[in-house]
Amino acid sequence: MGLSRERKQEYFEKMEELLETYAKIFIVSCDNVGSKQFQQIRIALRGQAVVLMGKNTMMRKVINQYLAKNPGHPYEVLLERIRGNVGVVFTNGDL
Repeated sequence: MGLSRERKQEYFEKMEELLETYAKIFIVSCDNVGSKQFQQIRIALRGQAVVLMGKNTMMRKVINQYLAKNPGHPYEVLLERIRGNVGVVFTNGDL
């Protein structure tokens, strides 16, 4: 059972807002990471960064739409890296 149209729209809006708000983005592999560990990571990053998980196709679609509005943006390299079980971390702090 897939996501409803409303949930997809909320996800698109949230990711688009994050793309516009944060200057630095990195992709993290999430293989063999438990929910307790994810919870600890999110708590540690609270206020400094946002971890976003989601379906790869939806992430790519949002990035493609963002690139259509902002041609030549460096986020193009993200598209080829969104493969497998990955998440996206948005931050303005030091990497």
